[in-house]
Amino acid sequence: MRQLGLVLRLLGLLVGLVGSLLRGLGALVGLLRLVLRLLHLGLGLLHLALSLLGTLVGLLRLVLGLLGLPLCLLQLVLGLLGLVLSLLRLVLGLSRLDLRLLGGAPGLLRSLSSVVGVLLCDARLVFHLLKVALKFVDRQLD
Repeated sequence: MRQLGLVLRLLGLLVGLVGSLLRGLGALVGLLRLVLRLLHLGLGLLHLALSLLGTLVGLLRLVLGLLGLPLCLLQLVLGLLGLVLSLLRLVLGLSRLDLRLLGGAPGLLRSLSSVVGVLLCDARLVFHLLKVALKFVDRQLD
């Protein structure tokens, strides 16, 4: 009987030891659960920060694009002013050329076809410049 009592005590101690180990493992599992929950919250915060940074980069890109628009418009206006000045120079130069031709050569007045040819040539140059200007404006708008 003594041996049975000893065995029962040993079994009781073993059950107590296993119970203590299980409680310790339960606490460890709880601690691991808490650590995993904190890691999950940290990852959520990192994801939120990444989303906010993406939004901030998008806003900065938009602001830079909006700042670039006035520069593009200014460049277009300056280009158009340059074309207008070139057209004015051409028209004034062609008018002086026509007057010199008409004043210096009275025979051109008799030969109407020559005068019409010169005027058509002048008109062709003017229309060509207008075509170039329109192409330039079209490219700038695209």
